[in-house]
Amino acid sequence: MAMASASSSSSSISVIIFLLLAPLCLSREPPSQIPNGTLDLSLLWYGQFTPTQKERVHDFIESLNFDAKEGLDPKVSAWWKVVESYQERFEVKDIYRQKKSNRTVAPRIKVKVVRSYVDEKMKYGKELTMGNGEKLVETAIGNMSKVVPVVLLSAQVRAHGVGFCDGTCQHNALAKIKGQKEPRRYIMVSNPEVECPGECAWPFHTADKGPRGMTYQPASGEVGADALVIQLATGLADLATNPDLTKSLFKSETTPYNDDVKKNHESSSMYIVDPATKCTRVFGSGAFPGFTGRIRVDPITGGAFNSHGINHLKFLIPSIWDPKTKSCWTPM
Repeated sequence: MAMASASSSSSSISVIIFLLLAPLCLSREPPSQIPNGTLDLSLLWYGQFTPTQKERVHDFIESLNFDAKEGLDPKVSAWWKVVESYQERFEVKDIYRQKKSNRTVAPRIKVKVVRSYVDEKMKYGKELTMGNGEKLVETAIGNMSKVVPVVLLSAQVRAHGVGFCDGTCQHNALAKIKGQKEPRRYIMVSNPEVECPGECAWPFHTADKGPRGMTYQPASGEVGADALVIQLATGLADLATNPDLTKSLFKSETTPYNDDVKKNHESSSMYIVDPATKCTRVFGSGAFPGFTGRIRVDPITGGAFNSHGINHLKFLIPSIWDPKTKSCWTPM
């Protein structure tokens, strides 16, 4: 009887130990489906834009997740996959490991426009300041709580007051919104064809500084439309790779590696802040100041491009810092 009692006691202890340790052992079990995040954009068109400019922006956003087999390569979506790869830097990257191939796959970031608002009369004036800039962000947010506000400024708006055209062609920053505890991250881009085409519309316009290089025709036929896409692409890539945004995109707790954790893992130093800004004015392999790098020119329209999107549309998009190769990733 004593032996039976001892055996029973031992079994109970084993069960208790198992129950205590089971959650720790199973917490790294990969889920059957890779978790995805959605980047909901709320667009504010401030000023007057041409139909081509509006269509161009919407078509580019739609192209980010267009990776169907049909269509021409390279695709805009291949560029966006480099943006998505930045999610692999977090400790939760083990949950993205596929069971069959034992390969780590970053979660997808789906981008969609959930709201588009037009203010052609420019309620806050044509001169942009820090004060009315925040009001534009508030207008873009509206009454929506989980959107990324994107403010698009027309060619009539003067944006020097907030730093545009002085080494910066787009803003990806934080704004303190009235009635909200936490500041909101936003993107602001500008049609530069009037205010500073030499600074922010290259290579569709002669550069103001440095080697002038060759200029090209925009694929859409409008300098403002294709310049807006380049700036928007830069802002989206810089924003979506920002660690602060990950919590709102994915349900998983995502804590970047610290110095103690990095001992047995690949260093996170290869992940940089603002990876698209890092590769400004690089559009193809072999680029150097004044030279875009390897791109293509449509033989019919003369438009310059380096990637394809929905409906066989052609885009010229900026390069992005690839954390795996530690260099600027280019579509071509």
